[in-house]
Amino acid sequence: MANISDNETRCSLFDNPDLCHTVIIVKRIAACISLLGCILMLVNIFVYKKLNTFIQRIILYMTIASLLSAVAYIMGDLLEDGPFCTFQGFVTNFADWSVLMWILLITITLYLVVIWDHRLDKKEWVFHIVCWGTPLIASCIPFIDDNHYGPSGAWCWIDYTIWRFAVWYIPLFLLMGVIVLLNAHMVYLVHQRAKNTGGIYNQETEESHRQVVTEMKSLRLYPFMYLLLNIFPLCNRIYDAVMPHQANFILTLLHAISCSSQGTLNAFVFGFNKQTLEEFRWSNFKVHLRNLCSRNTTVIGEYDVQIDDDHPMID
Repeated sequence: MANISDNETRCSLFDNPDLCHTVIIVKRIAACISLLGCILMLVNIFVYKKLNTFIQRIILYMTIASLLSAVAYIMGDLLEDGPFCTFQGFVTNFADWSVLMWILLITITLYLVVIWDHRLDKKEWVFHIVCWGTPLIASCIPFIDDNHYGPSGAWCWIDYTIWRFAVWYIPLFLLMGVIVLLNAHMVYLVHQRAKNTGGIYNQETEESHRQVVTEMKSLRLYPFMYLLLNIFPLCNRIYDAVMPHQANFILTLLHAISCSSQGTLNAFVFGFNKQTLEEFRWSNFKVHLRNLCSRNTTVIGEYDVQIDDDHPMID
C-alpha cells in the first residue's frame, strides 16, 4: 500500500487524499470477505462431492470467477500508469466479465429448464468456451487502440470513460436487460400455466415440476443479487461521466463495496437453506472431511497355505 504522501500526488478523485485511502481500505476488506465466502463455497462443494450435478458445477464455475474478481479487487491500488497497473486492469475486467457471463448462463439455464424442459448438461463444454472466451476477447479490446488500461479512480481499470462504456457498461446494460426480461417472462409463463391448469397436475407432471423446483431453487437468487450489486457501480460511473471533475465520495465508496462483494452475496445465497447450514455444522463437516481424506480401499491380506502331510487336503 502506498503511503499518504504518495497518494497525495496520485489521487485525482478527491481534494483530500485520505478519502482515496479510505476507499481502498474498505474495498480490500470487502474483497477479503468475498474471497472467504468463495473459499467456503468451494470447500462445501468438494467436501460434500456435489460436482456430479450440473447445477452445482455451474455454481462452482461462477464461484471461481467470483474468487478471481475478489483477488483482483484485493490487488487494486492507486498506481502509476505502467505494466502492473495494466495487469490489474486486465484481470479486473476479465473477472467481472466472467462473473457476468456465468450469471447470464444461470438465467438462461433457468429459463430453458423451467419453460422448455430443455436439459443443458451435454453442452457444458460450450458454456466454458463462451463464459471464459467472451471475457478474454472483451479484455483484449482495450489493447486495440494503444493501451487503455490505467489508473481509474481508486484502482486500475479502463482509463477513459468512452472506453469504459464501450467495453463494459453498454454490454452490461444490454445483458442485464436480457436477464431481467428472461426472468420476467419466466415468472409470467409459470403463473399462466398454474392459472390455466387450476393448480392441478397429473402425477407425472407434478413429479417433474417438483424436481425442477428442487434443482432450480439454489439458482434463482444469483441473478437478482448480481443486479442488486451493480446498482451503485452504474450510478457512480454515470455520475463520473456527467461530473468528471467532482467525484462523489459516498457513491465511490458504495461502488467499491458493491463491486468487491460478489462472493459474499453468492455465499449468502448458497448457504441460505437448511441443508447447507446443516452441512456446515462442525460435527457433520468433520465426518465428511474425514471420509474424503481417508482411503476407502479394501486391503486383502496374503496368507501362505501350509499342507500337513499327515492331513492332506481332500478334494
